[in-house]
This record gives sequence, C-alpha cells and structure tokens, in this order.
Amino acid sequence: MSRRRKKTTPREHPIESLLRAASSIGQLETLAGIDRSPEGRKDFWDAYKHINPPGASLDAGCQELRRRARQKAGLKPPCSGLRPLPTA
Repeated sequence: MSRRRKKTTPREHPIESLLRAASSIGQLETLAGIDRSPEGRKDFWDAYKHINPPGASLDAGCQELRRRARQKAGLKPPCSGLRPLPTA
C-alpha cells in the first residue's frame, strides 16, 4: 500500500505580506531601504520622472521599490528561463 503525500503550497516569504500591507509609498521606500531624507527620495524618484504619463512613472517606481525590498529580504528574482550565451 503506497502512501501519497499531500501537495502543499510553498510557504510565502514574510516580505510578501509586508509588501501587501504597505499602504503608502513611504512604507515601500522603508522596506526597500531607500534613504528617507528628501535628497535620498529625490535621487530615487528622479530616475522615473521621464516616464509618461505620470501615473506610469509612479507604477514603475513602486515596482522597483518592491523588487528592491524582495532583494533586500534575500529573495532571488524569478528565472526567465533563458540560457546564458556561450562565452566561446
């Protein structure tokens, strides 16, 4: 008689629940480790000011904050499935 294992869903990393609970950009910046001084925030957001429409620049910046927070928490980015080019 064989025993089947129950399929378990992988446990979610704690950073994911923190990212979902973040209700402001400031909280995302804190999780990502961005310098919270006005100069530090300006340095970060200046990289996104060229994106139009303005809402898209905000979305891109928030996406980068989430990526940095995951990286800071030790999560690896998902694999693209592409193989590296040979170095011949």
